[in-house]
Amino acid sequence: MLWQKWKAWFHRVWTDRPLPVGTRLGSYRITSILGLGSYGIAYLAVEEATGELYVLKQVKPSLRRHPKGPAMQHYEAQVLRSLSHPRIPQVKEQFEQSGHYFLVMTYMTGSTVEDLLFENHREYPQLKALQLVMEIAEIVLHLHQRGIIHRDVRIPNVILREGKPYLIDFGLARFLGDPATYESDTVDNYPLEKQIKRRVEPASDLYALGHFLLFLLYSTYEASPDQEERSWEEELSIPGELRSILRRLLQLDPPYANVEEFLAEARSLLEKEKSSHTSQ
Repeated sequence: MLWQKWKAWFHRVWTDRPLPVGTRLGSYRITSILGLGSYGIAYLAVEEATGELYVLKQVKPSLRRHPKGPAMQHYEAQVLRSLSHPRIPQVKEQFEQSGHYFLVMTYMTGSTVEDLLFENHREYPQLKALQLVMEIAEIVLHLHQRGIIHRDVRIPNVILREGKPYLIDFGLARFLGDPATYESDTVDNYPLEKQIKRRVEPASDLYALGHFLLFLLYSTYEASPDQEERSWEEELSIPGELRSILRRLLQLDPPYANVEEFLAEARSLLEKEKSSHTSQ
């Protein structure tokens, strides 16, 4: 155990340090570090010949000989190349330099929903929250219709630009029928919630959309300083039909069979709300 902790510390501090700003990689020059994930390091880079900005995703150096290293990045590129959607990144190229592996993708400008919620303190009233999740679900539906499960629909992986959502980070995406992980055919050894999130089936993305909606609904919630933590159903005042939708997304009630079923019920609710406001 101590060895594992020391090894993880060494990789975090030394092996997996991001490359410095200004580093040249092929025809690109790093301008900033976008973030470090479990499997990769993301940079913003400029293509020097054109001045265009791209995202460069590097396989973590500590994973270069690991099943979750270059093979995983190659799989992500395959997924993205099979898609063509204006709100999903496109692959420009892949290359290897000095034993390091890079994936070059289009750069989606804008702010993540995570930043909007926690840094900008943006609030989403209930119907506005549902509308945003529906727009994200339309992108997810595009994936499912092409046999792809994203498995990581979270607030840091949705960018808003001019009010429209863009879905990024396909590092965990899988084609339907493929194993759930690179090291095992099942996720049965994971905690239950993680099992749901990582299964290669539409239910995993619907479950993620439920948690996404929950984050948005909490944006208008204010807890008293001395209030004990309670369940979301106790803390949030959510009307019956919206509560029912959320419970089905979170698989607390019989879940939706697919994204189309969720969208149909959500549209029905919005139409009812629109009609009630028009008649007032």
